[in-house]
Amino acid sequence: MPVSERHEPHIPFPNLPESVTAGHSISGLALRPFGLYESDLEVDFNQPLRPFLVTDILECCTREVQGGAVKSDFFWRLPVGKRIECLLGLAYLETGTDFPFTFRCLNEECGVELEIEISVAEIAAQQEEAYATEWIAVDVENEQWTLRRPTAGDQREWLNRKFADEPSAVKAMVRTLLVDETGKEATGGANLSNLVHAVNQAMDEHDPLVNFSVAIKCSSCGTEYSLEIDLEEISLRQLRRAQTRLLSSVHTLATHYHWSEPKIFSVPYWRRARYLNLIQNEKNQ
Repeated sequence: MPVSERHEPHIPFPNLPESVTAGHSISGLALRPFGLYESDLEVDFNQPLRPFLVTDILECCTREVQGGAVKSDFFWRLPVGKRIECLLGLAYLETGTDFPFTFRCLNEECGVELEIEISVAEIAAQQEEAYATEWIAVDVENEQWTLRRPTAGDQREWLNRKFADEPSAVKAMVRTLLVDETGKEATGGANLSNLVHAVNQAMDEHDPLVNFSVAIKCSSCGTEYSLEIDLEEISLRQLRRAQTRLLSSVHTLATHYHWSEPKIFSVPYWRRARYLNLIQNEKNQ
């Protein structure tokens, strides 16, 4: 392991279901902060398809405890909810705090600005409880089907497919997640509204970070409602800031010491931080 990596702070990788770890000789995984290395500058936050962006970030930041390489297909096999949990952990490494979320009361007559704090620890506990079972039982029109959680690979496949209309897309997606063949045949005749409601309800319970929501009561008017929060977007916003900070530090070092970018990244990140502190101290004198 390079000297720079030995200095890295890490957090444990989220616990994974057996369906993900099967076939992978992984003795232990950890996540290191984003925004330390040249590879982190290669991540394109402007790419239009989020699954590919998230995969690029996870590939950059995942460490195998025994030093082995983690194959790219591993990240595509991760459930979407677990990938979001990883992003939240990386965002927490960036900020060191829980996330304040500001919004306006949905009551048009009120509209007061409110703020809640998203606790990473509480979300992780909620996720752990939701993943206590490997499969998800769904009751649809007096039948019980067994589903698995959607993975990034499923997202990629759906993005590459063309569907005739929305009902066809929904039923095809559900069939992808069904574990039993009987359920796959039954989706064709199921009422779309009943199907969507049942699957959404089950997924909200067993994969809560994908369509995350919190119960809100306005402190001003007392209105109660459910607020949906895109945890993936919040995390990506924080990680983009980390990339911008890294780019800025490269610019500062290049301007001050006249180093090339390869020279800058040949210096361990923790020493670069010391040089940046020295530069800042000179400016403050």
